[in-house]
Amino acid sequence: MYHSTEYHNEFWNAMKGKSTERNKIDSGRDRQKNSYRLPHKSDKKFAAARKKENIFRQIATVISAPGDATVWTFDNETVAAWLNRTNPKFFENIAAYDKLAMRTCELGSAILLPEDLAADAEFDVEAYVTAEFAKCIGRTEEDAFINGTGEDKPCGFVQDALVGVYTKEITYDDVIKLYFSQDKEYRRNGVWMMSDETALKLRTLKDADGNYLWKQHDNTILGKPVYISEYMPAEQAGARPIAFGDFSYYWIVDRMPFVMRRLNEIFMISQQIGFLGYEFLDAKLVRPEAIRVLEIRE
Repeated sequence: MYHSTEYHNEFWNAMKGKSTERNKIDSGRDRQKNSYRLPHKSDKKFAAARKKENIFRQIATVISAPGDATVWTFDNETVAAWLNRTNPKFFENIAAYDKLAMRTCELGSAILLPEDLAADAEFDVEAYVTAEFAKCIGRTEEDAFINGTGEDKPCGFVQDALVGVYTKEITYDDVIKLYFSQDKEYRRNGVWMMSDETALKLRTLKDADGNYLWKQHDNTILGKPVYISEYMPAEQAGARPIAFGDFSYYWIVDRMPFVMRRLNEIFMISQQIGFLGYEFLDAKLVRPEAIRVLEIRE
């Protein structure tokens, strides 16, 4: 249904305001939102563009779990052992998994276009709308995945991560201590995350011999990549401006496909039309010890 060329064409004809047979896209209708699922090709473009806009969709674990009921996910430690006749009780060493509740959070966005531009046969509405939604949605997600409170939005990792270092002001030694406060298991695939402001400060830090902490040629600290997000906290009392660890333990659960609809009457006076889009998801740091943060104390 969503993969067919017919659905794709009829969907975008409807979005451009052309006469179309609505029954041909009814298979993709979300009746609760009176919206329609993006066609498969368009959804792939949207997902790829959203991933570029959101660091977490590049380094976190992304899971698809259709439906809107609470989903119980799990986290446990995978183990391996050499087996022989004297070691028959291998499974006794495997810990039971922890259950984690993942709800459905709703994120919406709106786009306005001049009515004549949207109807122009030369204007690629699909490319413009999917790119704009991806940019706005992706960046809003990233903010929530860092700072979210869990109320009507996902829980950001900053509030759940473990503190590795307390300090009054970020120093060279603090960054080294943060790295080694992390367990070796999570250092293996560890990355750094900070704001551009914090990154600027770290680029200037040197050891007693004048060696820079930050390796300029490959943008790494202690051999680990640095990710910059404008939504990471700044260096101030009570904030957690630097994080280090394995972000694959931050899980993003996509609950339903992206849906959208065209808004005609509400912007008619200004000769504009709108597009309203929604996505449904949740996210959580399933293993708090996988990420350590530096916290500023007064």
